[in-house]
Amino acid sequence: MAYIGGGWYALKSNDPTAYTGVLLFMMAGFISVLGHELGHALTGWKRGGGSVWIRLWALGGLAYHQGGRLDKRNRCAMILAGPGAGLALAAISIVALYVIFPTPEANQRLLYYLSYTMIPHEYMVNIFPDERPIYGFLNAMIWVNVWWSLLNLIPVFPLDGGQFMDQFVKSRKLMHKISLSACLVVMILMMGMQMTMGLFLFGYLAYQNYVGYRDAAY
Repeated sequence: MAYIGGGWYALKSNDPTAYTGVLLFMMAGFISVLGHELGHALTGWKRGGGSVWIRLWALGGLAYHQGGRLDKRNRCAMILAGPGAGLALAAISIVALYVIFPTPEANQRLLYYLSYTMIPHEYMVNIFPDERPIYGFLNAMIWVNVWWSLLNLIPVFPLDGGQFMDQFVKSRKLMHKISLSACLVVMILMMGMQMTMGLFLFGYLAYQNYVGYRDAAY
């Protein structure tokens, strides 16, 4: 979270105020990942998935279910509940933005919040002089929950979109083939936007799906 939130830039700048944005991003990222996994876990538990627990790890988190059975409809609901929880957090943050600011400024802030992967805290202060920590927190909450949720819905296994696709595509080879094709499209787009972290992530997912396609029996 620190790296994605600009930690490397903060270290190079040697400016104490640069760490403010990094810490705010880390807080928002933790809340967002936990909210995403709670969406999976609580929906699965409610729909008969048995006992549940969540494990947070370096690249996100996983929600586990044990001792229950989910039919296809309930499993699809559980899968979509993760990105759904993230989009709900984004909606709450956007509503807060429009409650705090008059509509013209809220529109301008929302455009900045959605258009940039990460706006350094000191840049945001120049754009909006009264840049209190709560505004940086809303910035991170909106960006993380909008874009990460949508990214998770791309049909790439084992992302949520890929797991949803897996419920309907019976051929494992075809499922991995679709995932690999989607990875390549996303990587081309990310290359144009110079999103290095995303390139590594989807490159790794592409490799996983290539191995899955090669080893699949049907």
